[in-house]
Amino acid sequence: MDIEKLLKALDNENNSKIFNMNTSQLADIKLEILQELELSREEIRDYMKKLQLYKYVDEVDEIKQGRFIRWISLTDPENIYLTAGGIVCDITITDTGISIICKNFAHKHYQIKLDECQIFQKLTGEEQVLLSALDHLTSK
Repeated sequence: MDIEKLLKALDNENNSKIFNMNTSQLADIKLEILQELELSREEIRDYMKKLQLYKYVDEVDEIKQGRFIRWISLTDPENIYLTAGGIVCDITITDTGISIICKNFAHKHYQIKLDECQIFQKLTGEEQVLLSALDHLTSK
């Protein structure tokens, strides 16, 4: 493990929520969210694999501009699927709720509502380093 990266990750205040977690706990949260959607075992297994380097976020302060997110829309219970995702460009708070404006790799912009989606944000390199260290500490 690179000590320099670990020290940098520890100094970054954006990583404070990760300090109380480990990889297993993050996976448990994602699994619980997916099970609530009543997906098949195969779909859950597939989504867990695709979301391996992601964390579930449900509060606006956890969603950061410039970060990659994937989500499952809850607006149509008959058509539940994990999106390809996009980069968060802006977060707007209006009378109708919190909207997240994203851009995909084709440079197409679109808007999703926080309360109509289950959102998963990709872990940064620093968060991955911290989780690795925390996993190591909890395994002893």
